[in-house]
Amino acid sequence: MKGLLVVNGFIKSQKFLQLYTFFENGAKKLGIQLQRTTTDALCCKSDGQLAEIKADFILFWDKDVFLAYRLENAGHKVFNGAKAIALCDSKILTCLALKGKVPMPPTLFAPKTFEGVGYPDTGFASRAAEELGLPLVIKQAYGSFGQQVYLAKSVREAQNVVTRFAGKDMLFQRYEECGGSDIRINVVGGKVINALRRQSNGDFRSNVTLGGSMTEVEPTPEQKRIALTATETLGLHFAGVDILPAPEGDVLCEVNSNMHFKSTFDCTGTDLSQIILRHVQKVI
Repeated sequence: MKGLLVVNGFIKSQKFLQLYTFFENGAKKLGIQLQRTTTDALCCKSDGQLAEIKADFILFWDKDVFLAYRLENAGHKVFNGAKAIALCDSKILTCLALKGKVPMPPTLFAPKTFEGVGYPDTGFASRAAEELGLPLVIKQAYGSFGQQVYLAKSVREAQNVVTRFAGKDMLFQRYEECGGSDIRINVVGGKVINALRRQSNGDFRSNVTLGGSMTEVEPTPEQKRIALTATETLGLHFAGVDILPAPEGDVLCEVNSNMHFKSTFDCTGTDLSQIILRHVQKVI
């Protein structure tokens, strides 16, 4: 069996390179010929050239949705699929797709503006704070590792955030008091593989990249239901689902179509790359 691992050619950090090596080593153990290539190497190929790629499957470990769609249109089996990646990549689309399916924090979307226009009037930010309360969580729709998530403790802070990032899609959410922790549930093939409690080191965001720690836990039936419902609804073969254990009940934080699992391996010893590749073998 031959597979193509498509990655972003511009990201050279050790965190990403380690992940790619996990897949390449896992593929060897399973007897899969897995070749790595980059999005920039594929983007300018014609549709005919993309169709000529010899691969039984494509493991698409990036968020270049347009290229993923092109590869699907060229007849390739892409994991995760382009639509699923698109729904996860935008936190706004995730919320819209999962509304009524799983519990989420009360959420509002910032009105759209454009670079060069900005927000001459930021009154909507004060109205969002009035509706959702303070402190107010403000997220850019696109972002990873908690780096585009902000906590506004006052209306002025909220107005400053939206002014600073005017032109980018943003959403507002009620702040859920979770003590700086969340639950990451890894799902592959419609099954919960494991779960980890991530705890921040003084930050309201629990991302390990930002200095948080993690311990393996047994998810509750409700947490499993949220994770499995979210991945099924979004059409995901595999994902990392983040859940906030809020005082009034668990709520979904976000869904990651390309979850980074090196820290999961360090914590649990579970190699998710092989589990993902075994699932791909079963379904193609």
